Amino acid sequence: MSLPSDATPEAAVPAATDAAGTGLPTVEALMDERPPADADAPPRYRLPQAAVPPDIMLQAAVARLVEQKERIDRLAREGLLDGLFPAEWSAVPGNELRAFVASVVPFASDSVRGETIAARVPLKYLLGQSHRWGRDDVAEPHSLSAFLASDERAGAGAADAAEVMLLGPLGLGWAQVGRSRVGFLRAMGVESLAARVTALPYPAPEQLALYHVTVAGAAQVWCVLDNRRLRALSAPSLTVPLLTAYGVAAPQAWPAQWPDPVEVDAEVGVARAGKGAHEVDLVRLVDKIQRSRAGEAWSSASLMQLHTWVPRWRFFLASFIGLPAALLLIAALALPGRIEAAAVAAALGFAGGAIAALAAPWIYARRKFLS
Repeated sequence: MSLPSDATPEAAVPAATDAAGTGLPTVEALMDERPPADADAPPRYRLPQAAVPPDIMLQAAVARLVEQKERIDRLAREGLLDGLFPAEWSAVPGNELRAFVASVVPFASDSVRGETIAARVPLKYLLGQSHRWGRDDVAEPHSLSAFLASDERAGAGAADAAEVMLLGPLGLGWAQVGRSRVGFLRAMGVESLAARVTALPYPAPEQLALYHVTVAGAAQVWCVLDNRRLRALSAPSLTVPLLTAYGVAAPQAWPAQWPDPVEVDAEVGVARAGKGAHEVDLVRLVDKIQRSRAGEAWSSASLMQLHTWVPRWRFFLASFIGLPAALLLIAALALPGRIEAAAVAAALGFAGGAIAALAAPWIYARRKFLS
């Protein structure tokens, strides 16, 4: 078939493909960023949707948290939150999202993992990290969104694959790999993200309890797991609505039989200064308080039991050994025979007094100072 004089190979491709009905789009068509004519038709995906709890109130609370995180990222990108958000959210560069989840969703951990499957996660229930780049930073957003939203991103070893951790009981997920694409796809109107989804457990509502306390004039909210493990909430306005929608009771007063809030707050400060989880073991704290109070009790003791007391050994040896020996020698030389018995008695008295002063429990001291 001959080509017209003004035809080009690129112009011939559509004609040939229209005749055959199985052709490929042109380079211009692939590079065209304009939405197709049937843009209203939803894309077809093969992967199943990740399961979320059917509780409408919980779904609304999770979606609200995701929306709040998106706004936080937007303000952080504009530099409007410098010094305002909790320090632990940015304590580990590169893991800010994980730190956010750890502080906002107490006792959420990926140390115990369930099955990993390829699935699509609704973006309205997925936390991402959108302060690095967004839609305005991409030259061809439609092409990139089609690429990142495709089912192929959930394949093992696929290029630009995504990984998601999903707290099944809450229906809340966060992107472990591909954090920045979450906000971008949401801005492009995509409803779900394809990823390798790992199911994570979460404590049941009855295992958790919320308490409001006031320490040094500052109001705080603490979350306690199994009446033992305590975590102070960095952002109660984000955490409390999520947990109450999950079924946890609203914050209550701190139980009177538990350790004093001042002592607990001091232990929370110690935990935050460490490298591990910022939580307090209440059982160990009670034992620590009891041992501390027992150490404050007064008890009879000897000087040798005081680990904060160190004798001046040269003075001790000179006073209680050297002096009696000198007296004995002088007595023996000056008055032989009659004074010898008195000198020996004096020497023994000095030695006995020294031993009694050190070993006999003739003083009172606090038990915490005893060795």
